[in-house]
Amino acid sequence: MQGEQTMRVLICAGRNYADTRRCRQALDDVQRQRPIRVLIHGGSQFLGGEIESWAREHGADLVRYPPNWQLHGKQAERLRNLFMLNDSRPDLLLALPGGDDTEELLARARGAELQVVYARQPRQPERDDCS
Repeated sequence: MQGEQTMRVLICAGRNYADTRRCRQALDDVQRQRPIRVLIHGGSQFLGGEIESWAREHGADLVRYPPNWQLHGKQAERLRNLFMLNDSRPDLLLALPGGDDTEELLARARGAELQVVYARQPRQPERDDCS
C-alpha cells in the first residue's frame, strides 16, 4: 500500500446492534473509496468479532477500546467513546445505528470536523432467519 493514501477508521454502533451483514457492507463501501489501514472499534459483543475478522481479511491493523465497566459503571461506554475518539485519531467515523451514547460520539466527531459516514441498508435483501 505504499504510495497509496490510507486512513484510520473508527466504526461505531449501538451496544445491541448485531447486523453483521450491514457492518461488512459498510466497511467494504468505505474500503472501495480509500483503503482502511487501521480499524478502530469499541469491542462490541455482537460486532467486535466480525469487525476484527474483516480487518484481518483486508490486512488492516486493529485497535480495540473496550469499556471499563468496573471503573466507570453505567458511564463506561460514554466515557470510552470520548476517550476512543480523542486517543485514536481517526480520519473518518463510520456510523451504524445506535443509541444516545453513539449519537453523542457522532456529534462530537462532527464538532471536531471529522468526516462521518452513515452506513446504508444492505443493497440486496437477505432472508431473515432470526425472527
